[in-house]
Amino acid sequence: MSSLGLDVGGANLKFFCNGYGGAIYLPMWKKAGELEKKLAVMAEEFNPGRVGAVITAELSDAFRTKVEGVKFVEKSIKKAFFDSDVYFLDVEGRFSKAANPPRRFAASNWVASVLLLAEEFDSFILADMGSTTTDLIPFKRKILAGRTDYERLKRGELIYTGVLRTPVFHVLPFFTAPLVPEFFAITADVFRVTGDIGPEHYTCETPDGRGKSVKECMQRIARQLCCDIEEAGIKLIRELAKEVKETIIKRIEKEVVSQSRKYGIERVVGCGIGEFLIEEVTMRANLEYISVNRVYGDYSSYFPAYAMARLVERV
Repeated sequence: MSSLGLDVGGANLKFFCNGYGGAIYLPMWKKAGELEKKLAVMAEEFNPGRVGAVITAELSDAFRTKVEGVKFVEKSIKKAFFDSDVYFLDVEGRFSKAANPPRRFAASNWVASVLLLAEEFDSFILADMGSTTTDLIPFKRKILAGRTDYERLKRGELIYTGVLRTPVFHVLPFFTAPLVPEFFAITADVFRVTGDIGPEHYTCETPDGRGKSVKECMQRIARQLCCDIEEAGIKLIRELAKEVKETIIKRIEKEVVSQSRKYGIERVVGCGIGEFLIEEVTMRANLEYISVNRVYGDYSSYFPAYAMARLVERV
């Protein structure tokens, strides 16, 4: 009997089944109505006996409340996989056939990753950097993180900076001049310019609706200084991109080091499309680094979905 793992996020629908997985860009704030259709295609393609799901899409402003968001996702999954045994994972690590009470199932994807990693390691900091956020979850024979996004934000366990969708001015308010607080460029533009990602990794929309070439990314970054490429010059734009990358690394390193000292944890397990940054952070912090890609296979960018497929087999 095959098992399908789902991680239904606000920007991406991630999945894993029968050795195959991936992420589908599905911005819930404008395409929530397409979720059930996408899931139905998966149901027909994989025909899973069991489905395990975690939910983070509830924070999308497509929904008035988190409860509404969780219920919407739950209903969509159950309708699409009516022939399968469907399970949801809550923030305490419990499986249930109903996402009830809904708030207990909100922002639960990191729990799946931790539960699977706990089978291999007795202590670690999970560092999962995705398109929008970075989760830093301390584990030492039990989960030590907060159970809500708000609690984790306060504790530095949730950093609202990702590899693709974060506005550049949010990361770096000042360079040679204040960066204007306009949605001109995002971190995907930065990492295209620094050479860390290719156009195939730039899966979200561009801020200006234009292309994803390095030149077009530079043009967007230049606008953060109220310039174009000709006015700012390529050298300055590359320096700005490099500074944004360095600022992100330093921010994550600060929180990783804080957790390491607070809990006495010397191991970081990195995953997500930003794993290349997590590895750099860990090296600078002089901590042990474990790559999800190297331990589990090429599942890093959708690890919660992979973890759910593995975990739900044993429910």
